[in-house]
Amino acid sequence: MCESTAYLKRGRKEELLLKEVSLLKRVSSDEWLIENLLGEQKTFRGKIIQVDFMAHKILFEPAK
Repeated sequence: MCESTAYLKRGRKEELLLKEVSLLKRVSSDEWLIENLLGEQKTFRGKIIQVDFMAHKILFEPAK
């Protein structure tokens, strides 16, 4: 499977947001909805700073 894991970067630390992300949807200019295979959803404000397809990793930083 090709699901990704989403993290929120705070300084040098990466905080886990959600595992097995299968949906990433932009809700507004800085608001995102992520959903995993089991239907668990999280909505938060942030900015995508990196998507690593090989590592299946989505990295966000908090909105300013």
